[in-house]
Amino acid sequence: SFIKTHRYCLLALYFVVYIVTFFIIEEHTPTEGYWVTDTVVDDYIPFVPGFAIFYIIWYPLFAAVGIPTMLKDEGAFRRWMYYNMFTLSATLILDVLVPNGQHLRPEDVEVTNLGTWIMSIIWAADTPTNVFPSMHVLGCIGDIICCFDSKIFKPWMRAVITILCVLCMASTVLVKQHAFIDTIGAVIFAIPVVLAVYHKRIFCRRDALTA
Repeated sequence: SFIKTHRYCLLALYFVVYIVTFFIIEEHTPTEGYWVTDTVVDDYIPFVPGFAIFYIIWYPLFAAVGIPTMLKDEGAFRRWMYYNMFTLSATLILDVLVPNGQHLRPEDVEVTNLGTWIMSIIWAADTPTNVFPSMHVLGCIGDIICCFDSKIFKPWMRAVITILCVLCMASTVLVKQHAFIDTIGAVIFAIPVVLAVYHKRIFCRRDALTA
């Protein structure tokens, strides 16, 4: 009966399609000859394995934003899903058209603490390909906007989510999962989608404040 009264929740099935498609593309990504996204900027960014905890917090952040809005705010959930569907789908298409990867992962890293242990597991399961633009950064931008878009989040919740998302975005380069250009590319990808999905919310609020 819940699905009958909340059919919009079926939008969440997109993530199943996305995950399956991602791993299919990952399986067929060439192991050489792809576009390497490393730049000279990455030489100045240190490897900070302690930020691994903020890298994996991306997943609970998705749940912390998506589940409450799905249950209590249909409009905010729809907009959040449309944003994710557009950005993540565009990323998958780009990965097919322009295979890419990075060569930044440090070699011979010993597992000596929680951060290096987490990264050893991630590196063993995830190849350094299909990194542009960073899906972690795209997701975090969507989470921040959604928590400000929906009234169900209190000011302290918005502050916590925003801080954790910023740390998560920073972690992508600090644990060498992404090159600097991957994060910048994600921001560039996100801007037009945010304007397309949230333009009425953005401009209506601005008009209300100036009235």
